[in-house]
Amino acid sequence: MIATIITLNLFFATVYLVVKEPEVVLKNKKVILDYARVSSGVLGLLIASGIASLTTIKSALMPQMNIVPWKILIIFFGSAYICGSLDASGVLRVIAYKFASKSKSGKKLFTNLVLLAGILTIFTSNDIVTLTLTPIIVYISQYAGIDPIPYLITVFFASNTWSMFFYIGNPTNVIIAQAYSLGFTEYAKLMFFPTLVAILTSSLGFYLGFYYKYKDMLPKEINVVLDSANSYSNLIKDKRYAFLSSGFFVIFFTMVAVGDLIGLELWKSILIFSGIYLILNTAFSDILSERDEVILEVGSFDYNITFLVDSIRRVPWKMLPMVVTFFVFVHIFTLYGITKYVGSLFEFTNSLLGTITITFVTAFAANVMINQPMTIFFAHALYKKPLNYAMSLVVGSNIGGNITLIGALAGVMWSRILKLYGIEMNNKIFVRETFKIAVLTLFTTGLSIWFVYSIR
Repeated sequence: MIATIITLNLFFATVYLVVKEPEVVLKNKKVILDYARVSSGVLGLLIASGIASLTTIKSALMPQMNIVPWKILIIFFGSAYICGSLDASGVLRVIAYKFASKSKSGKKLFTNLVLLAGILTIFTSNDIVTLTLTPIIVYISQYAGIDPIPYLITVFFASNTWSMFFYIGNPTNVIIAQAYSLGFTEYAKLMFFPTLVAILTSSLGFYLGFYYKYKDMLPKEINVVLDSANSYSNLIKDKRYAFLSSGFFVIFFTMVAVGDLIGLELWKSILIFSGIYLILNTAFSDILSERDEVILEVGSFDYNITFLVDSIRRVPWKMLPMVVTFFVFVHIFTLYGITKYVGSLFEFTNSLLGTITITFVTAFAANVMINQPMTIFFAHALYKKPLNYAMSLVVGSNIGGNITLIGALAGVMWSRILKLYGIEMNNKIFVRETFKIAVLTLFTTGLSIWFVYSIR
């Protein structure tokens, strides 16, 4: 009982500190307790208190009910490495310029980006689309001299909404499909109409929000001209690397899209192409390195691997201890019976009430424990319950990522990436623009789930 109380207190303290990121003064020096430091510290406390051990951590990442947490880590960090490598080639800058040139107005650009994000997400993964399109939107805003915020937020929301169509659209969908033994076709049949409702609701919400609230921020005309600093020769540092990098990405994208049809799991595709990009970045590192920070010397031979090191550094490794810590918490909750107890609370005689409740509860729970660990927790808690509960969990795990930045791993990483480009994206800005639309989307989509479930 005492161990359970300590665990719960540590869990909520972790959530608070991860969101707050307070500053402490140590030896007259300010230190920010960011999510990496907090998570590592909490994990250490769990081990020191005897609540967790190295065996517990290992078990938390191992298969549970057809759910494999370590595969989720490969999917997330591997896709970040692949997309970061593509961005380093300069190809995304060129695509951004071409895209902006074809979109003659802010309204046209807005619509095109949302449709592009949605269509790409259907056939791949929301994380991959977010990582790929974010630099493109930033570059477009730089070329066209426009505010990127409306475009960034709407595209992010769209990728976390259209992702519900197929289970390859979000790793959380895979978790739920595996837990409920849903095949590709069965999942798609169940989620087609609810996803359509979610898209229409959110699209209408952003239309009324951004088209009218920010109509001055969506310019009537967009004129994009490359200056000498942004000429094609400067955008593409090495044509051979750009050609190979974009070529491999097209193959990777295709493999992800058809992987389920040929029996190739998403994590395997990402692992394979992470290896390919690691080899590619190593091969071109001496050519593309712009400084001599890391030199590999073997006898009289020296090779500049700074570019390779930079490509690895671009991956948000600081998120790893946070994700692992939350997976450990979820595992401990199962061991202590908390998961089973929570599951016992969701016994509804009214299917409509149950559907709406679970939709909202799981969506907001994602913003307490991040959507992947939350999905594993509720997949255990709702195991063997009616199918509409699983459908509600799909919606909660996807739309929940649109409520705050910590609702999804992609949200946390997205805000960090934007910082690299000098764009501030904090919870205050994000919640202000998405909260009402997210709540409305959750409600209408919950109703559509109940409808689909009732007529089965």
